[in-house]
Amino acid sequence: MSARQNEFPQTIQDVSPSFVEIFNQAVVAESQDLTQLVGIGLRKSLEFLIKDFASSEHPDQETQIRATQLGSCISQFVSDTNVKECAKRAAWLGNDETHYTRKWESKDVSDLKLLVKLTVNWIDNVLLTKKYVAEMQASGA
Repeated sequence: MSARQNEFPQTIQDVSPSFVEIFNQAVVAESQDLTQLVGIGLRKSLEFLIKDFASSEHPDQETQIRATQLGSCISQFVSDTNVKECAKRAAWLGNDETHYTRKWESKDVSDLKLLVKLTVNWIDNVLLTKKYVAEMQASGA
């Protein structure tokens, strides 16, 4: 079975090309029935997405952002509530995929993938909103 690469909005490709690459590698692993690796790849892709997004929002704190654990990074450097809540839950499920004991036994890698995609969508909304607010000031000029 051949893996179909996921297309991501340009905003996401621009802010985190590594996320796009890692996420799509996880999709390839999934298509090759490497089920034990898919969740690990999704968790890694989430970390790159969040840290790249946070660094774009707080460029003066990039070094600190990169050194911060994912959960703390989400709490400290992500201000949008929707991004924060989806990313936090994706991180929880991603940790379940990498650790010996699961905390969220009723959830699986499909839930993780959906939460990562929700996080992507919310980040895209934040970035597009910021772009249009900056480009279109109230004066209409």
